[in-house]
Amino acid sequence: MLLAVLLLAAASPSPSPIPSATPIPDPCGSIISIVTRPTVTTSVCTVRTGHALLENGYTNTVTTGSGGGVTVSYPQSLLRIGSFDPHLEADVIVPSDNQSSVAGTKLSGWNDFGLGAKYELGYSPQWLYGVNAAITYPTGSRAFSAGNAQFSGDFNWSYTASPIVSIAGTMSFNALAGLNSSGAAQSYFAFIPSIVITTETSASSEFNVEYVYYSASGPGIGAKSLIDFSYEADLGPHVQLDAEYGLSPTLLNGQTQHYVGAGASFMI
Repeated sequence: MLLAVLLLAAASPSPSPIPSATPIPDPCGSIISIVTRPTVTTSVCTVRTGHALLENGYTNTVTTGSGGGVTVSYPQSLLRIGSFDPHLEADVIVPSDNQSSVAGTKLSGWNDFGLGAKYELGYSPQWLYGVNAAITYPTGSRAFSAGNAQFSGDFNWSYTASPIVSIAGTMSFNALAGLNSSGAAQSYFAFIPSIVITTETSASSEFNVEYVYYSASGPGIGAKSLIDFSYEADLGPHVQLDAEYGLSPTLLNGQTQHYVGAGASFMI
């Protein structure tokens, strides 16, 4: 999947706006349009040539019900590097440290390392669309590693409905992995579509409401929904801060989850 994105970028001419009498401004000209966290929906915009972006975050997830507890994860770093083509970027998924007290057992360790690529296919005055792919390798601690390699391929889109409101989404096709009930690593397929409505609160800040559906939550585990709310603000052209709250109301094994988080992203 990752190779397919790179081949697509190499074989395709550099995307350009649909011809019009008036040139269309680059929709990916600011850090707030490029940073993809904290939503599950992946932003279409790529990091431009000669630049790199480091996204970082922290989440505190509470699992309710019998055997519940708290899981903390940070720094959730994603390094995004521009390439020779301004519409193509390379991604490095940096392992995060995790601390968990779920099921009354205290666990700590790192999750998996990964690589990815994103390609912006094109844009018009209202539409923006692209693709990305990623692979993670089972390099993490046993308690937090997927146990097998995981692959994802996404189609990303965005529609500008008005000067202050936009709608975006991702259709994500995933070969994921996790530990099954017997403690063995098991791969499974999950389709993860998402949609987010964004309202600009100023030229450099926005508020998001997002819905995400997971066709599978783990090996042999059913579907679930996620609803989250987030706020993002630029501190100049090189720094963005964000805060979020999310909940999964789906009852799985007698448990639900909710979380709070925050992040900081830096463009160079």
